[in-house]
Amino acid sequence: MGWLKNFPVPEYQLGLLLVGLVLHFWAADSTTFVTNIGYVIFGGALIAGSVVLSVWAATSFGQEAMAKPETLRTSGPYRFTRNPMYLSWLLVTLGLGLLLGSWWLIAASLIAGTITQFRVISGEEKFLTEQFGEEYETFCNRTPRWLWPL
Repeated sequence: MGWLKNFPVPEYQLGLLLVGLVLHFWAADSTTFVTNIGYVIFGGALIAGSVVLSVWAATSFGQEAMAKPETLRTSGPYRFTRNPMYLSWLLVTLGLGLLLGSWWLIAASLIAGTITQFRVISGEEKFLTEQFGEEYETFCNRTPRWLWPL
């Protein structure tokens, strides 16, 4: 169970999720949209997929700490995205937004994604470039930061 240490909880993402939930329930009458079975199914699928993705990412590190990697991970979920844990948090927030019909939670996911993209990932990429050099640069050239090029 040593892999449990690899479930980082970005405080800003958790905070935005909680703020989005509070605002949703506080102002639900004016800031919700009508959900239908499609939104509920898709939102639930995003949440379920994010749980699978985060467990897959955490277990792919085994006993090694994700915060201070000794080897570059390029397999498992890292074949598809360089940031599966951040992606999983965004999917949870977006999925809840769709499930509840909450513009607040959808906005929270967009804000969290923007913070992650422009404030957090840049520092991590600098560290990983220094740590792994050309191997990391090659990995970046073939693997998108998210699931899509950006």
